[in-house]
Amino acid sequence: MQVHTRRFGSIVVDDDEVYAVPNGIPGFPELRRVVLLGAGPAPGVNPGDDSSLYWMQDLDDGDLAFMCLVPWEIFPDYEIDIDERTLGIAEEADVRILSLVTVHRTADTPHLTANLRAPLVVDVGRRRVQQVILSDSRWPIRAPFGVLDADDDATVPTSDTSPSTAAV
Repeated sequence: MQVHTRRFGSIVVDDDEVYAVPNGIPGFPELRRVVLLGAGPAPGVNPGDDSSLYWMQDLDDGDLAFMCLVPWEIFPDYEIDIDERTLGIAEEADVRILSLVTVHRTADTPHLTANLRAPLVVDVGRRRVQQVILSDSRWPIRAPFGVLDADDDATVPTSDTSPSTAAV
């Protein structure tokens, strides 16, 4: 399918790249179908074979896209406990975790934070994304992790459209 987006222009998305978001996410209840587009390494992470940043692009609203992060790339001590059964996940090996990223612009320098309190649980087997809110208060909603330089370009998607196993 062809999708017209504000950030990336017109993109082609195969049906097997589409993730359902059955419950939307808080603040965006209409979000129901997304694609994950690789956006390269996070600031300060050595480039490797896999992306550590992703864009979660809404397929029904081309203006809506969220930057996401594989949290362990930046926060190696990050621990979460989710109930796969409650989330309808059949295989633990199919679980990937992403954190929503916010770009805060202060003094013309974009600072990045990750929401570690409410991760996205990606079930690559069933092609579903669900946001869970953790009760563990040690994980902040705005965990700072980087500053974007003018040369950094986290807006161009790569061909990698599925979070790697490093996101487990």
